[in-house]
Amino acid sequence: MTATTRTEVAANSSARLFQDMWGIYRKVVDNNYLNHREAYAALRRLLQNQRPGFTFLDIACGDASFSAAALTGLPIGRYIGIDLSQPALNEASANIADLPCPTELRHGDFADWLTACEEPVDLAWIGLSLHHLPFERKLETMRHLRRLLGQAGTLLIYENTCRTSESRAGWMKRWDRQRNDFSAFNGLEWLLLTTHVHGMDHPETVSAWRELGHRSGFDHMREHYCSSSGLFRLFSFSA
Repeated sequence: MTATTRTEVAANSSARLFQDMWGIYRKVVDNNYLNHREAYAALRRLLQNQRPGFTFLDIACGDASFSAAALTGLPIGRYIGIDLSQPALNEASANIADLPCPTELRHGDFADWLTACEEPVDLAWIGLSLHHLPFERKLETMRHLRRLLGQAGTLLIYENTCRTSESRAGWMKRWDRQRNDFSAFNGLEWLLLTTHVHGMDHPETVSAWRELGHRSGFDHMREHYCSSSGLFRLFSFSA
């Protein structure tokens, strides 16, 4: 299979996944099951301290609706969003239209894109997507982000986080115990979501996130928010 063919297959698969899972994703968001509202409120508080004209890199931006809301009224100088799903980016285009700055949307796999990217940014944000990578690929991605952020930039993540000494299997058991909390989901929707989580998610402990930050070249990590379920946490990394 050629590289072009692989790219086309990935794009087509992404489009199908976006269409098939969109209703499920909207239920997750609309019912705030993963505490998106609180996480993005924490993000907005952190962004309010930024100097005017900052560049914001939105990694795995999806439809960018939450990021656009968090950035509304702030002195952003440039917005860059990247996502693998073209249908999501089509929606993102409308959602970021009112931002008072130049905006760019990039189509592709963020891990691959960061490898070649040379554009400096002030803030990089990734929410509930970095955990799809195993430890070593997280490390590679965070090293590229450290390079783009320079000495003054900040990486912000909202990601799956294990308890101290908790295994991936232990985190999954806690995820599974949420079934009754997802009351808007029917059995098939819960099965599809949980199959995705069990197959794709690689949570890390707080200490592992700290190690990733240190090995990537970040000197400081701070926790700013923990979800009500305790499954997700928001961290910042800086030099």
